[in-house]
Amino acid sequence: MAIKFTKPEINVREKLAELDKPSGIAGEAMLRAETPQEQFNLIGAGRRNLVMNGGFDVWQRGTTVTKASNSYTSNFTSDRWSAYFGGTYTQQQTTLPNGDYVNYFRGVLGTTGSNRININHFIENGNSILSGKYITVSFWLKASVMDSQVNVKIQTTSGSTFSSYTIIANKYIETSLDWKKYEITLKCNNDIANIGARPHGLLEIDGVDGSWANGTTFEIAQVQIELGKVATPFEHRSYGEELALCQRYYYEAGTQPIDLVGVGHSSGYSGVTSGRITFPVTMRATPTYSSTLSQGNYSTTPNRTIVSKEAFYQTSQNMSSTQFVYRASFKFSAEL
Repeated sequence: MAIKFTKPEINVREKLAELDKPSGIAGEAMLRAETPQEQFNLIGAGRRNLVMNGGFDVWQRGTTVTKASNSYTSNFTSDRWSAYFGGTYTQQQTTLPNGDYVNYFRGVLGTTGSNRININHFIENGNSILSGKYITVSFWLKASVMDSQVNVKIQTTSGSTFSSYTIIANKYIETSLDWKKYEITLKCNNDIANIGARPHGLLEIDGVDGSWANGTTFEIAQVQIELGKVATPFEHRSYGEELALCQRYYYEAGTQPIDLVGVGHSSGYSGVTSGRITFPVTMRATPTYSSTLSQGNYSTTPNRTIVSKEAFYQTSQNMSSTQFVYRASFKFSAEL
């Protein structure tokens, strides 16, 4: 007995046409990639953002920081961010036009005159990461001045002392009164030959003129630097991870009255107080140290031994009959 099978006809022309279906720019780039590493870079897999605290979540120095004058010293605001011009810098919250509810950085320029936006972010050992590469810088920005030029600069530098620095890429943008997202692709010059003098990278967002009036505001959110020619969505990291990254450069202990950072002893209202503070993460280098006493009295400057992992302090102490303990906050800085 013969069995007959039938199947629908295939239109060969239509099937061939489907092979020519457009895949878009991103799809074409993926198809043309010659290695898995190129595809990995195109889709932005893994950690992408070279900026720490680009979402302005961590403010260990306080969510309101006021600078009395223009200077490159004592200028850190939100963790890992510094500001040159005098003013008040705060953490605020808003919903961006893309629907993201975010923390953001707000600057209100001070009373020194000749003001403008100028904020900086250092990238440790950034010369070797950025030199000769295509990078994309993206962020949201708004200001109370319209169409004022701002220079977005990528530099290599010695660090916050600026004993040696040079611009390896830059582009000018103009401010808007409303939130606007900027996506800037740059080709960095190669400065590897000067890596000894300029090992670090620096993102500087700097107004071109100094005519911004006292009280002028600017606001910035979701700052990202990534390798490559394409801006990808902002990379969100957890607060705990961002805090740990920032504590490599700055850490405060004993910020609350109930905090216990060390123990000691006294005899006859005088004696020796000592303690050990273990840092939550290993700091970048041996940090500088300062302390603020809120109860009790130091009779001498504390002796202290500090390394990148911990600090040991010891001091002679005089106490009144009602002060059996003292409270102090300790600040450790290993900023670039």
